[in-house]
Amino acid sequence: MTSSKIRLITASGIAILIILTQVLYDPISSAKHLLTISSVRSQLPQAKAKWDASEISNYTFEIIGDGRSICQPSARIEVQGDKVVNVEVLGPTPKILPPDQWTDPDWENEVFLCNYRNFTMTKIFELVELTLQNFPSSILQADFNPEYGYVTSFEYGIYVGHGLARPKISNCCNVFKIQNFQIKEK
Repeated sequence: MTSSKIRLITASGIAILIILTQVLYDPISSAKHLLTISSVRSQLPQAKAKWDASEISNYTFEIIGDGRSICQPSARIEVQGDKVVNVEVLGPTPKILPPDQWTDPDWENEVFLCNYRNFTMTKIFELVELTLQNFPSSILQADFNPEYGYVTSFEYGIYVGHGLARPKISNCCNVFKIQNFQIKEK
């Protein structure tokens, strides 16, 4: 056997091994996930500093969330002095929720998205910080407002690669988006 045939067989074997590894375990998505975590880790302090520097304490926003078959908040939230003061459920016929209905009685504080009292920027930043500190691999995505720094979207849950040996889990996460943010006068 000539050296060129040995090199061809070796190169073919390496190529097949790389393709098989990618198909079975998808290390590329795992590397992308590590980059996402690193990005959130570097963006979070800057975003929090922007938010703190803005000294915004009275504001409204809409939150659309999904706690995977547990809680699906969809509401306009009004915050005054870092406390939720009003919750208006969005939908075909929006309605104001009384404070005694702001928490899902089955989940209360066990699931962040099940308690409308959690929806202040301070508590949302705390959620991102605690997740990054205690369960960084569960961060799937986070975005921040470029002007004020507040969290505009956050997705967290179970990360599993997408290879055949590790199929993607579709019901893995909690996700929310914040939109229509408006600063209110004091």
